[in-house]
Amino acid sequence: MKVEVDGEVFEVRAEGWASDDRPPTMRSVIHPYRLGSLIGVVGATVFVLLNHGALPGAWPTAALVVYTAAVLFYLWAVWLRPASTLPAGESPQRGAGLVYLVSVTGMLLFFFLGRLALAQADHEDLMPSLVALGVGVHFVPFAAAFRAPVFGALGWLLAGIGTIGLVVGWLGAGVVAAAAAAVTAGVVMLTVMGAGALMAPRGG
Repeated sequence: MKVEVDGEVFEVRAEGWASDDRPPTMRSVIHPYRLGSLIGVVGATVFVLLNHGALPGAWPTAALVVYTAAVLFYLWAVWLRPASTLPAGESPQRGAGLVYLVSVTGMLLFFFLGRLALAQADHEDLMPSLVALGVGVHFVPFAAAFRAPVFGALGWLLAGIGTIGLVVGWLGAGVVAAAAAAVTAGVVMLTVMGAGALMAPRGG
């Protein structure tokens, strides 16, 4: 069966679109960088929306303004520009699926044990910082496994932000430090994903 899209005729085969036959609009929408970034957007949004309210004074409003700006930057860099300007995807390393599984499992275990430790120390209010640390560390192995350096930069940044939040919160700032770390982590995630789309080698 043949289908016309934007003035071009494409053939639909029984097994689906061949990689070279997919309409340009379809190739654009399913670009790996776009799809891969979606879970990051969800995580960043959760970081900000669940924690900005714990900030003092006018900071919750300021946090939402900065978050909105970061979202708009991400949308422009990743979704509104042509797909041909996005990073060229590379085949993952062998065993990348196992790396992903181990990293996610380790992160969840870290959250579980970390919550217990914080509860024992009467510092459960620092959990948002611990989450930022865990999410960051779990990203780091993805850089090599999926041949995507952006994961390394993002992972170490989040780990550093989470660590600072834990230390400052433990020293007395408490929930304010944890909330600030979580909000910062969310904004950084969006910014790094947008910047990664602009700086990496381009693909189609």
